[in-house]
Amino acid sequence: MTEAPPHPPLYTIIDVRADDAAGQALARDIIAVHGPAAAAVVRQNATAAALAGQTIQAKSWIAVLGSVQRQQSSKDPR
Repeated sequence: MTEAPPHPPLYTIIDVRADDAAGQALARDIIAVHGPAAAAVVRQNATAAALAGQTIQAKSWIAVLGSVQRQQSSKDPR
């Protein structure tokens, strides 16, 4: 009897890309939940991924950070 393959880690299932609609939606959701602190939250996620050796995920979070910053700056009435 063969064993079922182990479930992949969650970070391999969630493929975050700011270039696509899902990444844009993720940025909007993070802004909705965290408000002005959204960029800091995403930055922390990118740092945690980098420190864990998850280079691809860290780069994806950095792309989401760019999206968060663009969305927040478009709402800034300066």
